[in-house]
Amino acid sequence: MPGSTSERLAAAADALDQAAADADRAAGRFASARLESTPWGISAPAREISARWEAALAARDTDARVLGDATSDLAGELRMAAHQQSGRARPGLATSVSG
Repeated sequence: MPGSTSERLAAAADALDQAAADADRAAGRFASARLESTPWGISAPAREISARWEAALAARDTDARVLGDATSDLAGELRMAAHQQSGRARPGLATSVSG
């Protein structure tokens, strides 16, 4: 039997955090590849191909960073939902103070 709803939400948030970290690592690899692909002393057609490759790597770098940010945001929302869900599991806990 799977864990409680809050445990499943927390596990999903952990998985999203791992995916965000993977996206950050991928963005770093794309950025490194861009630096390593700078051409010096090569023919005009080779420079054109290299420029296209560099543009493609820049786009993948941006995509990976945006995906990582969005994934991290979603993980935070899941953690908040897990926290709220765990609070519902304990009805004896006071969640607000009335004045």
